[in-house]
Amino acid sequence: MSNNNGNLKNPAMINKKGQVGESVTWIVVTILLIVILLVFIYAATALAKVKSLKTDIKANLGDSVDWVSSKTQMAYSISSDNKNKIQEWISQKTEDG
Repeated sequence: MSNNNGNLKNPAMINKKGQVGESVTWIVVTILLIVILLVFIYAATALAKVKSLKTDIKANLGDSVDWVSSKTQMAYSISSDNKNKIQEWISQKTEDG
């Protein structure tokens, strides 16, 4: 290998530059993914604190719960727009069996 004009480069040096470049790329991508993951975890936590589903249903371990009526109450508390349709479904279910 001739180094007098700088026309020919050492192949081992080219490989090292490639390895360093690839390593830096993976390190940057890993850091970026961790940052994105932390942003999503923070957003999910903040959203969970703001939006919560509250119902008046409290079931103790010893009490039996009527799941149809409890789910109906939960549906009413979320949105009462479909109240008539829900009541029709319940009445059909009780008439059928």
